[in-house]
Amino acid sequence: MSFLEIQEVSKSYRSRKGRQTEAVQKVSLSLERGRCLGVVGESGCGKSTLCRMIAGVVRPDSGEIWLEGSSVREKKNRKKIQMVFQNSLDAVNLHLNAGRILSEPLENFFSMSREERRNKTEGLLELVGLSKEDAGKYPKQFSGGQLQRICIARALAAEPELLLLDEPLSSLDVSVQAQLLNLLADLKREFRLTGILVSHDLEAVYYLADELAVMYSGALVETLSDITALDCLRHPYARRLLSVHNGEAGTEQAEGKSLPEERGEACVYASQCPKADGLCFSKSPELSEREDGHKIACHYI
Repeated sequence: MSFLEIQEVSKSYRSRKGRQTEAVQKVSLSLERGRCLGVVGESGCGKSTLCRMIAGVVRPDSGEIWLEGSSVREKKNRKKIQMVFQNSLDAVNLHLNAGRILSEPLENFFSMSREERRNKTEGLLELVGLSKEDAGKYPKQFSGGQLQRICIARALAAEPELLLLDEPLSSLDVSVQAQLLNLLADLKREFRLTGILVSHDLEAVYYLADELAVMYSGALVETLSDITALDCLRHPYARRLLSVHNGEAGTEQAEGKSLPEERGEACVYASQCPKADGLCFSKSPELSEREDGHKIACHYI
């Protein structure tokens, strides 16, 4: 079994009006220690829900997620799995200063004296490019990029074995995004971090990740075990993402295709795919390996 193993995980939500949304549909993935997986897709594709299920904060409706052979929901894995969220202001207690924010995981997971915690906190601040004098500042005294650095430092304080990054850059301006990407890349190399980066930005994922998973409407449509083979993406939706990454005009997309009333297990991308036909609207393609380390969910590839 791999370091992280995700098998047939699904999650659905029901709206107040009773409509059911399949947020994640039978997703299976694995990740080896020391590797970083990038999960990309547009907003609402289920990538953040998947990330929260891996963190153990959302329970899947079906399927299992294991970390080194034990369920991610087991108490012993709380320290091993840490997460950095998209909105840093929502992720911290605004009434605590940076020192207290960073000392919380130290108090929860380690036996340390007050002086040891202070020294560790100062070291964490410097690790993410801040000053030990920043320990006395409160969240609203930091810029968005600085506060996200504190959230990264808090996650690292627990000495995690798996670091989950859920759109950590999307609320920041481009220059700050670049700085944080460089920081994350340095930390990955220094600590040999195993991580999952969830993003709608293929360029950011390409910079940081080793592997790639593309999601659409809750399902995996393509995966690559080697992200340097990015130009080998072949699923129509993945090609659309790639065209944006390469600064090209968007690839052809279907307009106005409607799903038949009796469509069975249709491909999740059928209504948007210019090549979709009756088979696509009646049967969901399996995510199958076409080349070594390259899986695609499409009837015609």
